[in-house]
Amino acid sequence: MQRPLVYHNRLGFWFILMGAVWCSGCSSAKPSDQPDLGEVSGTVTLDGNPLSDATVSFQSVELGRMASGKTDAQGHYELILLNDTKGAVVGANKVFITTAQPGDDANPGSAKRETLPKKYHEKSELTADVKAEPNEFNFDLNSK
Repeated sequence: MQRPLVYHNRLGFWFILMGAVWCSGCSSAKPSDQPDLGEVSGTVTLDGNPLSDATVSFQSVELGRMASGKTDAQGHYELILLNDTKGAVVGANKVFITTAQPGDDANPGSAKRETLPKKYHEKSELTADVKAEPNEFNFDLNSK
């Protein structure tokens, strides 16, 4: 009966070893393909008033990765890269702000037309240098 006991001990060892290897991938470390991020938030105003329901997007100049967020009633936004991952890629970013929204086929007339000048979206002149720390970028836009 000694042999099965040694077998079970070895089998137990392998289960523990495999469990440890499997769980090593369960850590909260960032995925290997995720760039360094900095949390980004701020406020967007248009002619001195909060701009609500606008989309703010930062696109990394180096990697092309885009992080976006929507402004609330006070014009405040927070950027999300993917799913629930907060932040934008560290480094130089081109910034796009738009009020246009596609419509819902189930709700005719729900599309929103762009109200901002092209210098804030299509031909954006806005930039931001994101650091690997909490960042605040406020944008005071003009309708002209």
